[in-house]
Amino acid sequence: MERMFELLLLDIMKHKASDIHFTFKQGKLNVSFRNAHGMLHSKQIYDSQLFHYLKYISHLDLGNVLGAQSGNFTYLYRSKKLYFRFACIQTQQLQSGVLRVLNNHDTIQLNMLSRSKEQNAIFKQWCQVRGGLTIVSGPTGSGKTTTLHALLEEIACSSKLKVITLEDPIEIQSDNYLQFQINEKTNFTYEEGIKQLLRHDPDVIMIGEVRDEQSAKTLVRCALSGHMVFTTLHAKSCREAITRLLNFGVIKEDLEEVLTALTNQRIFPTKNGKGKVCIYEILQGEELKYYFEFHKHKEQYKDIFRQIKHAHDEGYISKKACQHDIEIKKDTTDPTR
Repeated sequence: MERMFELLLLDIMKHKASDIHFTFKQGKLNVSFRNAHGMLHSKQIYDSQLFHYLKYISHLDLGNVLGAQSGNFTYLYRSKKLYFRFACIQTQQLQSGVLRVLNNHDTIQLNMLSRSKEQNAIFKQWCQVRGGLTIVSGPTGSGKTTTLHALLEEIACSSKLKVITLEDPIEIQSDNYLQFQINEKTNFTYEEGIKQLLRHDPDVIMIGEVRDEQSAKTLVRCALSGHMVFTTLHAKSCREAITRLLNFGVIKEDLEEVLTALTNQRIFPTKNGKGKVCIYEILQGEELKYYFEFHKHKEQYKDIFRQIKHAHDEGYISKKACQHDIEIKKDTTDPTR
């Protein structure tokens, strides 16, 4: 099975996949690779035993037939130690699993995040703020984790501030700040993690991802207590990010008070195919205040879809690469809907 797993790793590198999706049904295994643009490429050539092998090396309970499970494992591949997370769930019809390589991220400096010097200057300003909540949003595989850790590295290395993270899982490891790993099996939940984290007297707190009502309210409470808080959130735009937080039960007045800035992003291959470019929407300052007051953006505001179109018009990315994002643009002017 190790040989089959290494063939899988070759395909991961080939497709530059961020997540690998498995569907096991009637003895057949379908494998799909999601790349940075959210597209899935399917293959059906893998031995069905690969699915069971992943469950085994992830230390999952093989006797748990219908429960959702997730686990982690390491693998030495071409002299590099790779860290993986594997999550699976089974229904009466099929089994479904998702594999993610946790430390397969490129190290990037803050001034390399965007092609726009103005946007990079804004990111630099965020690292000098001493309180409030900053949210990095985007769909799966959009580079949120890379952006977030570039911000944290800048803060940790350019100031004497104490940075502590609470993550599930830890996707990018750093020697410059303290990182806590959520572990539900040992009851080290987000709630318990925050208690432990605060005992270390942090200046800056990073909660890896807002996934539910508990984590949403927790990060807002941390920001209200005067800490500088960063997090990521799955959303198609800054507008949708605010909507999701409100739907999680965050009080609008509390969010208005603590939210200092948020961004939404996508990664595309450059038009010449020799690299990648990250496109950002940034919502902060007066634009953010205007949005909270009127539930819409100013006419001249460039949301992520306008930013993508601008990048296409400037020749950074091809129409084929960005067509999907342009097509899914929707008018969602009311964040409470």
